[in-house]
Amino acid sequence: MGGPNFSTITNFSTIIGALVAFGLVGAPHANAAAFETDQLLLRDITGTVDIKTTTGGVIDIEISQGGAFHEIKVEEVDGVLVVSGERWVDELGPSCCDNRIRRTEDLRRDREATKGATPKKSFFDDYPTIVISMPIEGDVSFEDARIQLAMERLAGRLSLEGCYVYGETSDVETAIVGLIDGSQLAMGNIGAGLEVDISGDAGFLAGDVAMADVDIAGPGDVILGEIDGMLDVSIAGSGVLRATRLDGPMTARIAGSGGAAVKSGVADALRATVDGSGGVYFGGEVKDPQLRLHGSSEVRMRSVDGRVQKTGQGTVYVGDEVFSDDD
Repeated sequence: MGGPNFSTITNFSTIIGALVAFGLVGAPHANAAAFETDQLLLRDITGTVDIKTTTGGVIDIEISQGGAFHEIKVEEVDGVLVVSGERWVDELGPSCCDNRIRRTEDLRRDREATKGATPKKSFFDDYPTIVISMPIEGDVSFEDARIQLAMERLAGRLSLEGCYVYGETSDVETAIVGLIDGSQLAMGNIGAGLEVDISGDAGFLAGDVAMADVDIAGPGDVILGEIDGMLDVSIAGSGVLRATRLDGPMTARIAGSGGAAVKSGVADALRATVDGSGGVYFGGEVKDPQLRLHGSSEVRMRSVDGRVQKTGQGTVYVGDEVFSDDD
């Protein structure tokens, strides 16, 4: 992804001083260019965010305005550096972030894909660019962000509940990611757990993960590398999950025409419920699958170790053969 032009970025102390002069931030940090914390929260930010990680113990931040002025407040609250902007409100209706899906266990929950045009990259030209240098062991959280993002490797936690995100990150230790319609986010490897919610036509790509919990509402697309642990996926609509390999248990709940496909590995247990024309595809060995299939759904497995338990009228393939209850 092409980087922004940082030639117009001014010194942080100068910016804070100007903000203080206009009464936009308090005076305690007027001359501070660094904050002794590794906890970062960006709230209601629209613009470009570039996060660089270091072995130091402080957070440095530089802000440059875009084509139009937008207020940015910077303050440390209970050990967390909080960078807050102006809450995004669509011209008609509530904030776009109010349309994010909410995680429940109900397969038939009523969720609608977020509607609205995807911002063009030039959209961000009118908004601030925020360049942050922070400890690699720190944690980063976004709340209600509409951002163009670049982030270096983080050994801590990334929590990103964004209205709209376009960009990429390097490896992180754990990640909680929420994307809505139009977003495109690519991540590196995730050392521990990944939780990702996709609402609408958005795309998410990540490398290898230790375990993954995926929720897709609408036509979203999630692509993962190798999963060395549990995979839990719920799809409502035509969304698709693809993974290179899984070694561990897999649970899939699909309502609609969506699909979950794993290229290889060993599913220690497969629990699949499919209602509609969707399907589950596992290109490795499955142990003792339990399948509840309705409509024109299907499940395909390369091989099975143990007994296939199936209810409903969907079709099950083991290898190239159609499984029969009489087998």
